[in-house]
Amino acid sequence: MFNWNKKEKPLQGLMGVGGGATGYLVGGGGGGAGIEGGNETEIGSYKFYEFTTGMPGTFTVNGSVSDAVILVAAGGGSGGCQVGGGGGGGGLIFRTGVPLTPGSYGYSIGAGGVAVAMPTSHRNGYPGGDSTLSFPGSHPYGAVTNRAKGGGAGGGHQTPGAQPGGSGGGGGAPPTNGGQGIQTQQVNPGWDQYGGSGGSGRDNSWAGGGGGGAGGTGGSSPGPHNGGYGANGRNFPQIPPAFGENSYFCGGGGGSRNQNQGNNGDGGGGGGGNGAGDEGVNPMDNMHGDDNTGGGGGGRRDSPEGSGRGGTGVIIIRIPA
Repeated sequence: MFNWNKKEKPLQGLMGVGGGATGYLVGGGGGGAGIEGGNETEIGSYKFYEFTTGMPGTFTVNGSVSDAVILVAAGGGSGGCQVGGGGGGGGLIFRTGVPLTPGSYGYSIGAGGVAVAMPTSHRNGYPGGDSTLSFPGSHPYGAVTNRAKGGGAGGGHQTPGAQPGGSGGGGGAPPTNGGQGIQTQQVNPGWDQYGGSGGSGRDNSWAGGGGGGAGGTGGSSPGPHNGGYGANGRNFPQIPPAFGENSYFCGGGGGSRNQNQGNNGDGGGGGGGNGAGDEGVNPMDNMHGDDNTGGGGGGRRDSPEGSGRGGTGVIIIRIPA
C-alpha cells in the first residue's frame, strides 16, 4: 500500500502511468469456477487469487473461466553498495481475457535480490528472480511457460556494474551506465510486457542512478552528489488498490547520494526502495523493495549496513465470483 510518509517519495507523475486505480468492479462473466491455492479475496463481483510463495508451486482450477485477468511480477534487483545505483524493478507481464480450463497449473515466484554491504569485494547488487506461470497441455494456449524476468542488479564502484534485467539496474560510479530493461524482448506471445532501463550514475562528485521500473526509465544522477530517482511501477484498472503498493507494481530503487552530500534518489511507486548515503537509515526498511510488488532496492554509498534488497514478486489472478 502507498505510504508516502514511509518513503517520502514525490508523485513523479505517478497517476499518469498505466491508468488509474478505478473501474475494477465492472464486467465479468463465466462465474462458478474456483482456484485451489493462493490467497483468495472477493471484491465486488470478482475473486482475486494472490500467489506470494512458490519456488515452484502448483494450483488447481476447478471449472472453466473464459476471461481471467492475470498479472505476473518478478522479483526486484538489489541496489549497489558503493556509489550504488538502485536495483531494477522486476519484469511485469499482464493479460486479459485468458481462458482457464480445469487442471493443474505450475508457477514460481521470483525472490528479491539480496542486499550487499561494505566492506566487501562485491559492490554490485544482485538480480531478482524470475516469476513464471505454466499452463497445462490441455489449455487452449498449449503447454507453455510464461515468464517475467527478475530485475537487474544496481551498479557499484566495480565492474561489471549495473546489470540488465526485467527492468535494468541503475548505474554506479564507475561504470556509470544503467542496465537495459529486457522484459519486452522476452517471448510471451499475447502478453503485455513492461520493463524500463536504469539511469546513469556519476563518477565526478559520485552518485548512483535510479533503477528502471515497469513504468519507464530510471532517473540518472541529476547533478553533483545527487542520486537518481527510481522509475515508477505500473498499475492496471482491473487490479484493485488492495494489492501491490496501492495497485502499482515493479518500481525501481533510488540511487545513492555521495556520502552525506546531496540528496538520495527516491524509490519509484510500486515498491521501490530509497537510496542512501553513508549515514545510517532508520528504519532500514525504507531502502528495501516491498515484497509482493517486485520493487527494486535502493543503492548505498558506503556502509556496513548495506544496500536495499529487492522485493519479492507476485502473481494475481482475477476471475468472476
